[in-house]
Amino acid sequence: MSTKPKPKPAFKVWLETDQGYVFGPGVYNVLMKVKETGTLKEAAASLGMSYRYAWGLVKRAEKKIGHPLLDAHKGGRAGGGGAELTDVGSEFLEEFSKIEAIVSTLSSEGEWATLSDGRNRIEGFVSAISVKGEKVALDLRLDRPSILRLISPRSLIEEVSKGDLVTAELTTFVRSIKKSSQRDTLG
Repeated sequence: MSTKPKPKPAFKVWLETDQGYVFGPGVYNVLMKVKETGTLKEAAASLGMSYRYAWGLVKRAEKKIGHPLLDAHKGGRAGGGGAELTDVGSEFLEEFSKIEAIVSTLSSEGEWATLSDGRNRIEGFVSAISVKGEKVALDLRLDRPSILRLISPRSLIEEVSKGDLVTAELTTFVRSIKKSSQRDTLG
């Protein structure tokens, strides 16, 4: 008897503005290959794209972003042409890579994965609490004199009081804040 594969979530990530698509896997792959090869021509060839198509992807993204992603220079008769990422291009590559890693983690694990590996937990004593509508701001005293302010939707915070020891689990946002067993006397 054959078992049917279990469906899992799948996502395609791209960046957009109110005017629409700006940056996605196509531009990302071209920039990654340019970073590896040093030329747009080699990058396009290694991706099975024409030079013109790869150039068009980058130019459309640059127009929407308002900044160049590549700095290209012609080689002339002796060759030597090439391309390198601008600072903006490098930033887009890095940020898009982070976003894709998070989405990949979420979609590759059988259940909606927690992005926790223990390194994103912070423990501290509550030194101040302020509530504004559905948002709560907690000031945590970490190691004196360090204070960390966390702002979170009220629904993610269990009942905590000033002086409670809490553990905050962080991802790209506050996932939860839970009271630990100890209490501290704040002086």
